[in-house]
Amino acid sequence: MRPLLGTSPRGVLVLGMHRSGTSAATRLVNVLGPATCAPAEMVRGPWNPSGHFESRTLMHLNNALLTQMGRTWWYPPPAGDAYDAVAARITTTHGQARRAFRRVHRSVPWVWKDPRTSVLLPFWRGVLGHRIAAVVVVRNPLEVAVSMQRRHDVPVAFGVALWERYNRLILLHSAGLPVLVTRYDDLVHDPGAWSDQARSFLAGLGMRLASVAEDADTARDFIDPDLRHSTHTRADLVEAGDHSLALYDVLEAAMGPSTSFQTPVLPSEPPAVATELDTVGAETELAWHPPPWAAGPGGPPTSETEGRT
Repeated sequence: MRPLLGTSPRGVLVLGMHRSGTSAATRLVNVLGPATCAPAEMVRGPWNPSGHFESRTLMHLNNALLTQMGRTWWYPPPAGDAYDAVAARITTTHGQARRAFRRVHRSVPWVWKDPRTSVLLPFWRGVLGHRIAAVVVVRNPLEVAVSMQRRHDVPVAFGVALWERYNRLILLHSAGLPVLVTRYDDLVHDPGAWSDQARSFLAGLGMRLASVAEDADTARDFIDPDLRHSTHTRADLVEAGDHSLALYDVLEAAMGPSTSFQTPVLPSEPPAVATELDTVGAETELAWHPPPWAAGPGGPPTSETEGRT
């Protein structure tokens, strides 16, 4: 049965940890029909020549929200009960954020990606309402951490801890949403099939989509597997004794579409996660120097948003 008129999603959130392929996923969803922000508004950088497919304005707004919480993208909010206490410090109203969003995304349906939204999901669900869907991109935590180390000289252990916190918050705060959980590996190896799955998911929710004719060819042309410089498997996590293995397995079990996502039973967050993240904290700048465009109004200097590798 198709959803009733007026209940289909007005937009798609692409969620995932930095360096997980969310830019590529956003572009593939965009090919299906949902509109990104205007080209002049889009974040670009030499690390992702095809573009990050995210709004500069909303990136700066997310930085401001995190600052109000006493956090940053590299020092995300805690998971669990402590999250609400930190989120209560936000002073930006839903109305202010809604107006900012509508200035950037003037077409319906839309697709929006910013990894920071992954740790601000309760706020944005309040802003955007119930007519949204989410596409989650999951990448092996070692690949994410190695990519962050290569680009920004972030220690691998810190990158893995960041991966764990981001993905834990996604799982906790996506409950009740229509959600498609996908693998970065699948996106890279067969972007056409990945796009077909996304199309089936969104069409099943009643979303208005573009013609199917050129989807697969556009997807294959856009994704360049040679840009992937780090490849790891679950066996590598086992061999390394990585604490993220338990959450990685939960995410693997959650793969696929859900019209109303149910948060799975999650393993306790390993103490190593908070220990690693607390070595930085909200007041400490990371080792790299952000480009000029990354330091926006209302927030501290930030790193480049992630690319496809």
